[in-house]
Amino acid sequence: MRLVSPVSFVLLVGSLSACADKGDEGMFILNNTAPPIGTACTLTGDPQQPFTAAGEISYLAVAAGTGYVLTPLIESRITANMGDEALRTIHLEGANVTASVANGGTSQSYTVLFAGSIAPNGGSTNVAFEVLPADKISALGKANADGGANTEVVANIAAYGTLGGGRIDAEPFQYPITIIAPNRGITFGTTTKCNSMMLGARTGNPCNAFQDGVVDCCLSSTNAVLCPAVAESP
Repeated sequence: MRLVSPVSFVLLVGSLSACADKGDEGMFILNNTAPPIGTACTLTGDPQQPFTAAGEISYLAVAAGTGYVLTPLIESRITANMGDEALRTIHLEGANVTASVANGGTSQSYTVLFAGSIAPNGGSTNVAFEVLPADKISALGKANADGGANTEVVANIAAYGTLGGGRIDAEPFQYPITIIAPNRGITFGTTTKCNSMMLGARTGNPCNAFQDGVVDCCLSSTNAVLCPAVAESP
């Protein structure tokens, strides 16, 4: 699957807020950008980056205390005259999220906080935050996970921030995430001794090894499980 963490019209702010949820908000999430394969969770804010249309996270992430990390690309619809760009820059503060089990199941509503800024005139930026924290994964997926089944969740994400001292909201963005039961789906690779691992071990998603991909794990000299696998010093 394609894998998809923070980056970079003159209307009154009050008018923008009044138009919320009508498709003409002052900013919108274009997609969930895929981090490049490697060891660093780095994104560029470039709209040409690959993206993930739907996510997966192992229920095993609950024990690790980590959630699904969304790395959305957010684009500004604000315009500014030359020299006024700083005054028309959106300052991001967070997002209101409602995560619901698909087909009318239980839901959880909460706010996540993050920071970033988006320049006007078509500027875009990547941010990274846990859109589905570990406690929400447990609340929504435990019953199915205990029975060995996956849970389909849809996250409704409404980013918000300030512009010119007033609040500005983004057009809501829906993103599906499958909570994978511990015995299914995402592969965590080998658990052989770290020093016997060959070069080129699969490192998984660099923003979170428990989501969207395959990661190889290994056993350290003290029998600790390391994911992704890293070679121990001689």
